[in-house]
Amino acid sequence: MIIDCAVYRDGVRENTGSDTESLDAALAALGRDDFLWIGIGNPTSDELHRVAGSLSLHPLAVEDALEAHQRPKVEQYEDHLFMSIRTVAYSDDDITTHEVNIFLGKNFLLTVRHGGPSLKDARQAAERMIEPLSHGPTAALYAVVDKIVDHYEAVAAELEIDVQEVESSVFSNERSNDSSRIYRLKRETLEFRRAVMPLKEPVMRFAVSTMPEDTRPYFRDIADHLTRAAEAIDSIDHLLDNALQAHLAQLSVQQNEDMRKLTAGATIFAVPTAIAGIYGMNFEHMPELTWTYGYPLCLAVIGGLCLYIYRRFKRSGWL
Repeated sequence: MIIDCAVYRDGVRENTGSDTESLDAALAALGRDDFLWIGIGNPTSDELHRVAGSLSLHPLAVEDALEAHQRPKVEQYEDHLFMSIRTVAYSDDDITTHEVNIFLGKNFLLTVRHGGPSLKDARQAAERMIEPLSHGPTAALYAVVDKIVDHYEAVAAELEIDVQEVESSVFSNERSNDSSRIYRLKRETLEFRRAVMPLKEPVMRFAVSTMPEDTRPYFRDIADHLTRAAEAIDSIDHLLDNALQAHLAQLSVQQNEDMRKLTAGATIFAVPTAIAGIYGMNFEHMPELTWTYGYPLCLAVIGGLCLYIYRRFKRSGWL
């Protein structure tokens, strides 16, 4: 459904109807510096095709906007530009992405949102800055893309906090199953990377050549934010790799310590087992067999040897 529709004249909003006749009339009445900004959320095929007919959008771009499973991209058609971008949200070690498809024409901007947060804040922020909107629909495109890209850095900061928690857990003395969380974070980081990395090249083109010269500084700002987000993703990925390697090394060390303790315990118990085995052979003539203090002496020897071995293992760090 059409969520919002308005004409902007010299950066000032004028509401208009969302039916086909109103859209056609608004387009026909646009001045040279005016533009129409339409926002659609979760549209049906009929709704999008109705708007696409009024704006003369390319059918392939309309088909891409309906499918909502596009890789972030920018495509240039004869009289308009099509851009697919993904919003990113992060909660409880889970990255969630939703698609926003944008059509930019000479005198219109159409945003098609499939789930995810509303773009109302981006529109309101742009409307509060009348001067940027006077640059036309490219300024509205900047407002939408800037709102989405700025949130990338916030998501990256939240991911870094969780990575720091994993690192602290890996190097703590408590035993924990960190490998599963590390794998989950790496998988979510990969999903984040898929949303961010494909945008770097087209946004850089916006900043250098594609967009009008007076709007290029705005897109250079977005390109800078994208670069920082991409660097944060690379850093997070490397930290997770290092954390996983450290976790595996910690597991190996713990297993070696366990084996040493088991070996030391088995050695200590081998002494009474060997002596008891010898005296359990039931021969008639054995040393101290008939002596009154033979049994206590045997126990004392066993205890002394076990204590000696225990102290040696303790000093060497095996226990």
